[in-house]
Amino acid sequence: MNSANTSQADTCPFHGDPGIYSLTPDEAKFFKAVTGIDDDEKLRAHILLAQEKAYKVAPYPCIYRFAFVKMEITRLPVYQDIIAMGRERPNAVFLDLGSCCNLRGLEESCFDGFPAHNILSSDIKKGESPALHSCEPDT
Repeated sequence: MNSANTSQADTCPFHGDPGIYSLTPDEAKFFKAVTGIDDDEKLRAHILLAQEKAYKVAPYPCIYRFAFVKMEITRLPVYQDIIAMGRERPNAVFLDLGSCCNLRGLEESCFDGFPAHNILSSDIKKGESPALHSCEPDT
């Protein structure tokens, strides 16, 4: 194969470490709500599969170490202000540009009440979000 046509994912096979998978109680509650999977082991298997798919598209350390399941944005001091702004201002826009693995935080923002139609996000690499979005059921 010509090296010009070789993607990073082709040269970087996935050898995940399920031992580093962990969810906080809030993260587990969120994923159980959005996936409809209540069983912890089935949820773990579902998220491990999403990790493998995403790593094939974008073999980044943040995907390897499960950063895509972490909802760091919800821990920011301004988070509740952001949610309130989305609820109170009809044209408020939540814009995320190129934040690696921030999809979960954006989904949590929607789950917490920021209007989904006012959330805009851009991936670092095409195809990253669909693979990570497979954490939800039906995708």
